Amino acid sequence: MSIEYKDYYALLGVKKDASADEIKQAYRRLAKQHHPDLHPVKDKPQAEAKFKSINEAYEALSDPQKKATYDQIGPGWEAGPRPGSPPSGGEPFAGFSDFFETMFRNEGGQSFGRGQAFQGASRKGQAVEAELPLSLEDSIQGGDKRISILAPVLCPVCGGSGRQGGRTCPACAGVGETRQERTITAHLPKHSRDGMRLRLRGQGGPGSRGAEAGDLFLRIRLLPHPSYRVSGDDLETTVTAMPWEASLGGELSVPSLEGPIRIRIPAGTHSGRRLRLSGKGLGKEDGSRGDLYAAVRIDIPDKSNGTTARLYQELREAIL
Repeated sequence: MSIEYKDYYALLGVKKDASADEIKQAYRRLAKQHHPDLHPVKDKPQAEAKFKSINEAYEALSDPQKKATYDQIGPGWEAGPRPGSPPSGGEPFAGFSDFFETMFRNEGGQSFGRGQAFQGASRKGQAVEAELPLSLEDSIQGGDKRISILAPVLCPVCGGSGRQGGRTCPACAGVGETRQERTITAHLPKHSRDGMRLRLRGQGGPGSRGAEAGDLFLRIRLLPHPSYRVSGDDLETTVTAMPWEASLGGELSVPSLEGPIRIRIPAGTHSGRRLRLSGKGLGKEDGSRGDLYAAVRIDIPDKSNGTTARLYQELREAIL
């Protein structure tokens, strides 16, 4: 059966003359992008296949000896036999393609280059981004908020090396990290805005060999609110007035993010009129706040009797 040649450089998206550092960076970027744990269940099979190919390419190109062998043979590798290649026992190459096994089986299953790369110098942990949903009330009040995130941790099986027993670690698929739910406390500034990015030092990915952890960046997303419509930095809500209040003027209670506020409505208020409450909206970039607008809706009492009907009749006759 013919075995298909694999272009490992194309798989990693690097040129043939790429340096070891460029190959390593390309691998880490692609490994994080296609790690199966970061994809929904329906996409996992495709992610696992892609991840397997990326790992295989890095196994070959990160080891100088394997890379030299691969470069020497090239696309026409099947034209002649590989001298000195004994039958493969299979185990050292579990999870790799037939092409990889056929090319490197004469190396006796020695440890691969990626493990050595991960076990080299210490490196700072990766930065992590997460979304922080906030109610409008929390965005105004600020303060400490406990949240749960799915954060990276050093793989407990391989200790972050990505290797176990000379092979790719089965627990982390060679990345050196796994995901674990963690509860952290984030201090929110007052008047947090939608899209604001908060930085939590040392709360991101773990560092290797004693290096410091990366940072966690939380992007604030304001949640929809049942009582308010958001327009930029301003809020709009609806208040109900009775006909006599709208006609004669009076007081109404307006819900705000800090609690209800009593305001006066002028006589002759029409339905749909917007009353402005300055500085009661959302936070602005300069530290000030937008406004809250109360749109008046005039209601009619459900209960009616002869007296109210007569009064409405007199009102209609007086106006007309």
